[in-house]
Amino acid sequence: MRGHMQQRSHDAWRLKVFLGRDAAGKRRYLERTVHGSRREAERELARLVVEVDDGRHVASGPMAVGELLDRWLTLKTTTVQASTVEGYRWVVERYVRPAFGHRKVASIRTVELDAWYASLRSSGGRDGRPLSGRTVRICHTVVRQSLDQARKWGLVARNPALEATPPVAARKEISPPSPARVRELLAAAFDFDADFGVYLWVLATTGCRRGEGCALRWRDVDWEHRELLIRRSIAIVKGVVVEKDTKTHQARRVSIDEATQNLLREHHLRSRELALTLGVGLTDEAFVFSEAGDFSRPWRPDVCTNRFGRLRAQLDLRHVRLHDIRHFMATALGQSGTPVATISARLGHRDKATTLNIYSHALPAADAAAADYMGSLLSGADVGRSRAGRG
Repeated sequence: MRGHMQQRSHDAWRLKVFLGRDAAGKRRYLERTVHGSRREAERELARLVVEVDDGRHVASGPMAVGELLDRWLTLKTTTVQASTVEGYRWVVERYVRPAFGHRKVASIRTVELDAWYASLRSSGGRDGRPLSGRTVRICHTVVRQSLDQARKWGLVARNPALEATPPVAARKEISPPSPARVRELLAAAFDFDADFGVYLWVLATTGCRRGEGCALRWRDVDWEHRELLIRRSIAIVKGVVVEKDTKTHQARRVSIDEATQNLLREHHLRSRELALTLGVGLTDEAFVFSEAGDFSRPWRPDVCTNRFGRLRAQLDLRHVRLHDIRHFMATALGQSGTPVATISARLGHRDKATTLNIYSHALPAADAAAADYMGSLLSGADVGRSRAGRG
């Protein structure tokens, strides 16, 4: 395949390489303007011809990045949770569209993405403050996935974001509250509101996420086998309460202890009595934690977080988050020597690798126990005498 070169001025050259016809039958060309000598322009033209021959450019109509993002978000609504789409949409409107929305998809280069990531990291936050590495990586995820979809649609031959270098997200070590602090929180919660106390107790003993706790219905409580079936979650999307699948789209059964079962029985009795005073019955479809008299509406996760915030403020535990209750369970079980597979199953992780990645800090205690065990196996060997004999 040969290209065409036209001199525009004494050191400017217009390069043009035929790509083929697009879906509408229109002839498409790859065009570039370069500055330099004729020999330099010829070398650049030869390079473009090789790229076209290698399939690195496609014959398609130009599309703006803004339009691509809109189409990509629409496609995402069919493959991921609504709350996830809203998170992507926020990143698009806050960061990606202002930077690249007006550009043509095929014009985006890896070097530009790396420069953009660096600018976000240094001054992309509010009032020109640095943006966290985690947020920049989310921006990279949006750009990478949308450009990869453009590649699948034939808009570009390759995805420049695949070769980009977003900042490494520095993982903060998890510091869950101590058992004494959790007991203090639970005691204050029961004094504040018995129902909220039961909610926090369930989160602390099962490790379920706040939305999963809000989504529990009485049919999910297996009194006979002392289990909770965690299969749904509550989320807030555009201010509306939405019931959805769990984060991993999988249901799981979590065993509960006798104390937890007794607290749930007492909570069930209180709920049934309240329903009867309002002239309604408490069915198995009723939510365990509900804001409605007929128990048809679940607690909102954001309201639970706000209530927890007021509670911790009273105890001067401002550094403790509601999600730290989940971390507390995982860490406590890890330090007790509970198998990682069991902890992972209770947390609802996709696999054990996720659990190990998040809670590796909880393993030193188990590792120390392993070291003691191996030492005990060999403690009967007369190591010193064996060495002396070899000498």
